[in-house]
Amino acid sequence: MKKLFFTLFAFLITSVMMAGSLVKINYSGRAALEQLFNDPNLTVHYYNDTEVYATAHVFDGNTMTLLDEDAFAQNEVYTLVYCPQEQQEAYLAKHPIQALNRTKQALLARGMVMPYKNDGAVAIFNRPAQLPRLTRDFPVVTEVDARISEMLAQVDMDSLQATVQHLQDYGSRIWNSANAFAASDWIAERMRGYGLEVEQQAFNANTWMGSGAAGPNVIGILRGTTYPDTYVVCGSHLDSFSYEAMYGGGTAPGADDNATGVASVLESVRIMSQYEFEYSIVFCAYGCEEMGLYGSGAYAVRCQQQGMDIIGYFNNDMNGYLYGDQIHIDLIYPNSVEPIGNYYMNVANIYYPEMPVRHVNFTQGDSDHTSFNNNGYMGIYPFEDYQHYSPNIHTPQDLIGPSVNSFGMSQRYCQMNIACLAEIANPMGEAPVVECNPVENFHLEYPRDAQELSQVTLAWNAPLPGSTGTCLHYDVYRNGVAITSVPHGNYELFGYADTISVGVHAEYKVVAVYDDQCEAASETLEAVGMPDDLSEAALGHVTVYPNPVEGDLTVKAEGLQRVVVYNAMGQQVAVIVPKQDECLVPMAYPQGVYFIQVVTANGIITKNVVVR
Repeated sequence: MKKLFFTLFAFLITSVMMAGSLVKINYSGRAALEQLFNDPNLTVHYYNDTEVYATAHVFDGNTMTLLDEDAFAQNEVYTLVYCPQEQQEAYLAKHPIQALNRTKQALLARGMVMPYKNDGAVAIFNRPAQLPRLTRDFPVVTEVDARISEMLAQVDMDSLQATVQHLQDYGSRIWNSANAFAASDWIAERMRGYGLEVEQQAFNANTWMGSGAAGPNVIGILRGTTYPDTYVVCGSHLDSFSYEAMYGGGTAPGADDNATGVASVLESVRIMSQYEFEYSIVFCAYGCEEMGLYGSGAYAVRCQQQGMDIIGYFNNDMNGYLYGDQIHIDLIYPNSVEPIGNYYMNVANIYYPEMPVRHVNFTQGDSDHTSFNNNGYMGIYPFEDYQHYSPNIHTPQDLIGPSVNSFGMSQRYCQMNIACLAEIANPMGEAPVVECNPVENFHLEYPRDAQELSQVTLAWNAPLPGSTGTCLHYDVYRNGVAITSVPHGNYELFGYADTISVGVHAEYKVVAVYDDQCEAASETLEAVGMPDDLSEAALGHVTVYPNPVEGDLTVKAEGLQRVVVYNAMGQQVAVIVPKQDECLVPMAYPQGVYFIQVVTANGIITKNVVVR
């Protein structure tokens, strides 16, 4: 009995001694995550899709992994370092730190430590996290809003490039450098110039590089007219990093990481400040992201403490490096904020349905959306490509050219940022009336040259006057897919020659595109690829009479499919699709020479006919 007493006593003492322990708890699913947040035994400090890091008052060895018996007693911060398991031994050999826990993707250490690679580290502080609530309703977008479409048309690649170039020209924007402070001042001045309420939020950071004041956050508010105390937020970080700048006297130009993100935010400010919205929009540029999300953390914590009603947060970080030929978006967010992820994909599908967007889990680093997610707000991170992002970030080669190779992609990311903000904030006023005319006299022309029988020429005239915008170009579609764009110009006739395979049917249309985003499609015409053999022996007997002709022309041919009439200028004037191997072709045209193109199942042949 005495032995049992001491065993129970020892167990109870062990449980009490573990009060205030830093623990890790694995979980699966939103319900389990909510249960952990609601557990009075736990104070959650950080979470991701599979793990919670928390202080436990009573340790449970069955459900928890012990990380530190006296949480935050020896330091004010822990660092979660993203480092693949196969590289962890080499990392620990190089950096004399104690790993409190190691997983396949990361390790945890006391204090601030140098990341394994790039900015692959998150600082975990002694403050409670907050789980985003899912009761917030995001709008369901079913059609393009003309007012928002007008905003998107104003996103200018030259404007984006000018901002990236300016920030790149600092050479480096290390978090506590004079250049970081200068960049903060420049961004704040830009926002003030557009009429925003602007604040530069000062904060200190205790990093593995040292402690002190960081380049301030820039917070600009476009105040809503109906609900000024409800906000939608977007942001980017303004600092840059490279080891060469830290130790070798090199530079950290940070063009893609993250001048492109700042450019998207400032371009959004430039355009959206021209409009009024029901809800307030906050535009941010954070300092000291590269050291562990310090700037966004300082702002998100303050938002939580002040009880700010934030509908959603949209991050802008690295959007200028295009891998492959097609602009695409990798969408990073934890499963706990799925509604905002679904909303982003909804907006993309309505405004840019041709653009691939996918939800991905990224375990090589982090960005400022995490600060909002851990402070009770739903945040999302559109990323250039989680498998093939710029290989030049955090090096002196993070420059326009080798690292930022597509301002067209930056333009699209900025357009998506504006569309997501505007659909929530709801622009005021009536949508502008937008009308436009389609092309005139759209027709197909088949060549009379034996060497070009697999070609078909699309021809059309410019639209009639009366459109609200100016015609920019014509998009040519084959079977519903755009195959080329023909610039508008001061011409009477426009055209495009396409090649299709023998026997293949294709449907063509031409869409006139205007500068106010209005588009007008022509009718759809069908063409068929013809074989190259023109001999009458191969075609079978073809009869076209009388010639000359004064009324109807008779055309006979085996397998007759179509008769096309061209005038002496090569312009198509009539198309007849017969139901049998003989048809009548009305020739009530002015006197002259005409070309009768006879299309059969075996090929085509052209006859000259004189109209009297």
